[in-house]
Amino acid sequence: MKDMLIILAMFAAAIFALPLLAQSAGTSPAAQVTMTAEFPDEVRIYLTDAQETVTVTAEEYLEGCLAAQIPINYRPEALKAQAAASATYALRLIAELAASGKLPDGADISDDRQLCQPYMPPAERKSTYGADYAEYRENLQAAARYGLSHIILSEGEPIYAVYHSVSAGGTCPSEYVWGRALPYLRRAESPWDTGFINYECVNELRSEDIRLKLAAYDRNIEIPVDPARWFTELNADENGYVISVNIGKNTFSGGDIWRILGLRSTAFTVSYTDNIFTFTTKGFGHGAGLSQYGANEMAGSGSTADEILKHYYGNGVQLT
Repeated sequence: MKDMLIILAMFAAAIFALPLLAQSAGTSPAAQVTMTAEFPDEVRIYLTDAQETVTVTAEEYLEGCLAAQIPINYRPEALKAQAAASATYALRLIAELAASGKLPDGADISDDRQLCQPYMPPAERKSTYGADYAEYRENLQAAARYGLSHIILSEGEPIYAVYHSVSAGGTCPSEYVWGRALPYLRRAESPWDTGFINYECVNELRSEDIRLKLAAYDRNIEIPVDPARWFTELNADENGYVISVNIGKNTFSGGDIWRILGLRSTAFTVSYTDNIFTFTTKGFGHGAGLSQYGANEMAGSGSTADEILKHYYGNGVQLT
């Protein structure tokens, strides 16, 4: 099989801007839309590269999501848990995007990784995974069927079932990433993740590159001339997820810095020497919701998909 670590890196980038909840810190973006817990039989998906809308069955859509979101050689119960998360999140996307005007006419959802969640068409799956796709396809199909019949609910509505590749030993509360606390996106223990081969990584960025990224984020931003005065008063939780950090008079969340600089994780430390900032990150992705690596480790210890979902989203959620 092609190097799954390379594909995993693709997944972490793919979920860079998953939730629409980032657009609204104070009120639910779904306040004016009708939510349903029933997945449609077919999905009209806009393919950004091909610039066309295609209609696929619900099972085919989820199979394509799995191939784009999680290593397909993960254990069946982990794939099922991911499928439930993908199906649940898709229901929120479909409902919210219907009233947004952000999709071409006739499309329910998109494979745009910044707007929706990733989806891999059949031809791309075969070219990406080669002969191994046929070997693991039965697991993907079974997981897709599970996902369609196990929508994750809170107070009767599909949740923002976000997910990430590898946590920092525990998951990240949603408010650190998107500025809004949700009862099912609280901290969950995930100690298995510290065993991931690339759990801790170092990334160096030039101060001028950071200055340009900050200006692109906010062209009116005012920051100290001396880069040594950037990234002060960093406040992090017990797993290292950054709650807040100051750059001059500006306060940013860990999620803000993760998005602006394209960091590997929202759990990071930073040091500065000779116009170079060194970011040491733990985990892979935003850290909120389901940890895919943790789910796979739980599955290896005998946990079912139901148990995995309850572990990461909390016992307060219901499965259809």
